[in-house]
Amino acid sequence: MSETVKCARCAQQFDAGEAGCPACGHLREPAPCATHPDRQAEGQCVFCGIAVCGDCNEADGSYYACADHCSIPFYEGWAQVYTNNDDVEAGLIRDNLRAEGIDAEVLSQQDQTFRVEVGDLAPVRVLVPAFDYLDAVEIVAGHMTPDGELAFACEECGEPFERGQDRCTSCQAVLPTSLA
Repeated sequence: MSETVKCARCAQQFDAGEAGCPACGHLREPAPCATHPDRQAEGQCVFCGIAVCGDCNEADGSYYACADHCSIPFYEGWAQVYTNNDDVEAGLIRDNLRAEGIDAEVLSQQDQTFRVEVGDLAPVRVLVPAFDYLDAVEIVAGHMTPDGELAFACEECGEPFERGQDRCTSCQAVLPTSLA
């Protein structure tokens, strides 16, 4: 069993072999800033891991993020990889991300007992650990059709398929080209 340490900033437990806290980006040991090598980095971007000094940190103060990733919605160590208003589609995305080895959760504000469609007032979010965000975005993009819709199953027979397949293994139908 690997040794864990507690983040001095957010109190999250993490593997002692990590350079920084995966939940907030606080660095355990000083490192040079990726943009300003003459300055000490205070943390690392929770999304891509580059070291950022106080001037380079573009996040709200509870975590570290570089300029390229500061606009990604972030919730206590989790990053929003997709949002819509459909629990079923969000569940498919979550399941596909998990199948690819990425922890994923669905955060839904829709009332499951009393189903009323309220559109944008009830967003359904798919969240992944921030450090898996870039891989998760690539996986989701691999399931996008040319018209921007998500596809996880053959349109002809409903058989699920893997990213990169050009034909359905069940009915041999041609799959959308952006998925191949």
